[in-house]
Amino acid sequence: METNIYAITDSHQESRNLSRLLSGIYNYQKDSNKPFLILDAGDLFKGIYDKDLSVNAYLKLKELLPQAEIVITLGNNDFGFKKSDFEYLKDTVKKFQKAGIKVVCANLSPKFISEYEIIHINGEKILITGFCLNNSCAKKFGYELTQPEESFEKLIESINEEYDKIIVLNHHWYTYSKNLKDKFPQIDLIIGGHEHSPIEPDFERNIYYPYSFARSMYKITPDKIEEIPVDTLNFIPEFENPIIEYEQKTKLKEPVVKRVLNLTKKYSDACPLGTFISDKMKEAGNTDIAFHSTGFTMYPLRLEDSPFITKYDIERVICASTSIEKIEITAKDLKKVFENAFLYRMLQDRGNSRFLQCSQNITITGQSSNNNSYKIIQISINNENLLDENQNPINPDKKYTCTIDHYIGTGEQGFEVLKNIPKTTIIKNGKEIALNELFYEALQQAEKNFNGNSEYPCFKINEN
Repeated sequence: METNIYAITDSHQESRNLSRLLSGIYNYQKDSNKPFLILDAGDLFKGIYDKDLSVNAYLKLKELLPQAEIVITLGNNDFGFKKSDFEYLKDTVKKFQKAGIKVVCANLSPKFISEYEIIHINGEKILITGFCLNNSCAKKFGYELTQPEESFEKLIESINEEYDKIIVLNHHWYTYSKNLKDKFPQIDLIIGGHEHSPIEPDFERNIYYPYSFARSMYKITPDKIEEIPVDTLNFIPEFENPIIEYEQKTKLKEPVVKRVLNLTKKYSDACPLGTFISDKMKEAGNTDIAFHSTGFTMYPLRLEDSPFITKYDIERVICASTSIEKIEITAKDLKKVFENAFLYRMLQDRGNSRFLQCSQNITITGQSSNNNSYKIIQISINNENLLDENQNPINPDKKYTCTIDHYIGTGEQGFEVLKNIPKTTIIKNGKEIALNELFYEALQQAEKNFNGNSEYPCFKINEN
């Protein structure tokens, strides 16, 4: 391609990072009138800073560099969790369209944005489309997201206009981007999103996943492809000033608690951060065990990062105000829960939204088979085995009390077994306990009760 391309994804309202990336793009292109592309693979929303900061940053760049052709696709979090979030998304799409910023998503039904755009740029006609993985948030507002491969095939068959190149913005796991390219080799470039773990560039297939939370962008020129970390770029005042003003107004970067625990994070494996939260859920619910969706934690709290934890650090870890609930569950149903949670255990290098973080008194023994399935061999609670040698419950009628998050309690992420189990919302001081508030209080208690051991233990997974 004869056009410079800048690719970003999953900024998640990390508006300081996004604004810095856009500052970098401005500095790269300010002395040239030649049109260029900015591609965003989704999840502009769900995060800490005000949404308007991210929206206004894109609008400002388009104003400063009108020769920029900006194309954005939808991410699963962009739909939001409340009606007001979804209305904000639709209003944003209208603002972007009015400013000349394109928003595309080919697998969304019914449509409220374009399936694709054909950009006439530097002597080429480039077809740009996008896809978003299916999610419950879209369904909540009456929308459906079909599989990218099926949608792409129908889309290409329906287009009568001429084009020279195809670019896909795929807000989906890398494996789906790989399958899409292998099935449709006519795709020239895929910019991926949704993966929060670093994904190595796939030069063979021309698939690139910028680092999530706007921590990097890809700069693709006719001569070179490079990933540029956000901290190597310089702010310009037009983008930095609104960020500084917001941070001062909200006191976002001021210390709130001393950092005493090393709470590292993994998406598809047991980790101290996840177990710390589950342990505090267990205490709040006064239950035998606890577990929560791994998707609620976004960032680690590493001891090495700084002496104090700020409001920004806490909200970066978990911004969900989801309530916690208490259930009673048998070993049979608990096995079904972990079969779903460990479904993609063999893909440990990929984010697994079904994975559960558990209280430290839980031990799971499992076995992967042919790298495409996973079998639960044993579940232990306080060193008590729940299953016999045939993986059947030893005490079928015994029930265990458990604290869970409301999200998986409604059957989301494949946890259908939890959907119909009676639940009790946990109340403290006359109100529901929100996961983010529980986490903040737990950090305060950790500082007060620190015993000198900074390494927090996590629940165990034994590979058979």
